[in-house]
Amino acid sequence: MIAIAIIIGGGLLSIYTFFGSFNPFYVVVSGSMIPRINIGDIVIIKNNSFDTSFNNLNVGDIIVFRAPEAKTEDGKPKVIVHRISEIGTFFGKEVREVVTTQGDANPYSIPGIDFPIFMENYVGKVVYVIPKIGTISMIITPPINYIIMAIIIGLLIYSIRPKKVKRENETV
Repeated sequence: MIAIAIIIGGGLLSIYTFFGSFNPFYVVVSGSMIPRINIGDIVIIKNNSFDTSFNNLNVGDIIVFRAPEAKTEDGKPKVIVHRISEIGTFFGKEVREVVTTQGDANPYSIPGIDFPIFMENYVGKVVYVIPKIGTISMIITPPINYIIMAIIIGLLIYSIRPKKVKRENETV
């Protein structure tokens, strides 16, 4: 059991060190980025290196961010994957960097969703797209996917536990 915990912990630490997030995987659920990114694709983001930091983004980069005004049913900001269409400066209470995004399939940027995107909204820059794998997680939703994962982990632990060896009584 300790070995499994070390392996899982080491894996999570490795993912965090390389990608800058414990969860760099996001499933695309809308068609706003078609044809570059499709529904059911998984995007992998990175946000811990010089070229993926908010201040070093460029027009044309595809990013993941939390929409400033769009909310999910439980009140959390929606997570969006869109391409940067403009980078500028916001002159409000304080002067700061701001980006505007737009989905490739959208005719224009949508206020409250695509702009203004500030550093605190930024999740990471898309560095890789895995086609269609995310469809599985869209079909198997919580809590079923958690139950399946728990069963798989339980079977894994059960299969690697030490086996008791029966010894026959030895006579001298």
